Amino acid sequence: MLNAEKNINVNSAWPAGWQVDGKGFFLTGLLSLMAKRFNSDSVSVYEFDARNSMLKIKLRLAHSMIFESEENIFIGGIAKLEKAVVERRIFYCRDPGMHFLYVPLVMELDFPLLVVRLERACPKKKFSEPEIKDTESVIREATRDYYKAQFAAIKRKHSKNISIITELTEIFASSIRVRESFKRIIQGVQRYFGFDRVRLYLIDKQAQKLKGEVSVDIRGYVRSISFEEIPLKAGSHRFADIVLGKSSNSFLERYKDCVVYIPMAVQGEVIGLLIADNLLSQERIDDSELAMLKSFAGQIALAVDNVRLFDKVEELSLYDELTKLPLRRYFAIRFQEEFYRAERFKQPLALLWGDIDYFKEINDTYGHEIGDKVLKEVSRVILSSLRKIDFPCRHGGDEILVLLPQASGEDAKKLARRLLAEMGEIKIAVPFSKTGELNISMSIGIAVFPEDASSMEQLLQKADDALYWVKSHGRNNVALYREIITAVDSD
Repeated sequence: MLNAEKNINVNSAWPAGWQVDGKGFFLTGLLSLMAKRFNSDSVSVYEFDARNSMLKIKLRLAHSMIFESEENIFIGGIAKLEKAVVERRIFYCRDPGMHFLYVPLVMELDFPLLVVRLERACPKKKFSEPEIKDTESVIREATRDYYKAQFAAIKRKHSKNISIITELTEIFASSIRVRESFKRIIQGVQRYFGFDRVRLYLIDKQAQKLKGEVSVDIRGYVRSISFEEIPLKAGSHRFADIVLGKSSNSFLERYKDCVVYIPMAVQGEVIGLLIADNLLSQERIDDSELAMLKSFAGQIALAVDNVRLFDKVEELSLYDELTKLPLRRYFAIRFQEEFYRAERFKQPLALLWGDIDYFKEINDTYGHEIGDKVLKEVSRVILSSLRKIDFPCRHGGDEILVLLPQASGEDAKKLARRLLAEMGEIKIAVPFSKTGELNISMSIGIAVFPEDASSMEQLLQKADDALYWVKSHGRNNVALYREIITAVDSD
């Protein structure tokens, strides 16, 4: 039982859509109005089931309380009442100890006919003729006011929808080139629809997983959900089942009114899952909002796909496709960052400059296919030997640079010698040569900030000078800049 003034769940008795439209709340207000205006002991609303000649109760107000009830009135045996209901006329009757007044209530042409029943217990006087006429006018006036309010609400919603379309379209359009787009898109959806929470998951084809991206709550607070990874296997999780097009589970059915799951597809291929919910507020998601969100799903999917494509293109532009090493322009950015960090925190920064020995001759003698294999093997050794904070790059041709933050000259030299040792183990098969295989070696020069240089340009130059010294002294070796200076001075 719920107090009429505090009733927020009465719509559970009504068909889907009533709570959204406000019809349920309108009726609870109408029951209160009718009870007070006509001094009724109770007021009830019934739905007319024409097929079974039955009035099925939906809500009852009695003693200032509104509650759901179980009561069906078979009116097939009451010819006058049934005829009045079918013809939508007021019907008044009296039973022992009670007065009953049945007043038809027409909400919408496509909705079942409703009947309001007012009751007075004897010895109260019966409903008078003026009162009977007044009930019809009160209901008609209340219904008219309701539709005026509904029309105003529809206008506001229409204006809001136009705003949503305009602003979200702008977000989607600008999302092609912005890495923060996932966050902006989901923030926009949450802000304009007012959901308690919106989440975005994307499919990782290679890993066969559904991976979390971002979540935005009702405060607009954005957090990463990248730690959420769901295997794309039937039965592993309800999210995976939805993406795979499997049947829903009990959770989906239980919260279907306040949670929306929208698979996002581009050219018929599902790329992710958008989830919006009102689990906190338990507010039912409007059918019109759901329809609009679904209509945006294609645009959202396209925007997300564009962002991912742009990231992929950007990644390819920063990395060498053959060796998988960063390219020179990416190195320049990292070099500036690492050098600034070394200056600020007064830490050493070592730079290795390596050159594959006789690489031109390898290409000329064995062809570029063998040369490519050499580059790939050398890069593999380098990538597998570095720390996470180290940063290599393919500087050009057969030259490779490696930044070693927080590394001294001796640290860098130990790493360089280890690299040479591992490269010495590489054997490239060359079936058409006399030896049948090709050995690889490299010359490496090292300079260190601040010991050898005070600027980025100087550090590069000193590392190049050390490399040149190694190449002019037999190759397949490592040299620190300070060592070659000592050697030159001793000469």
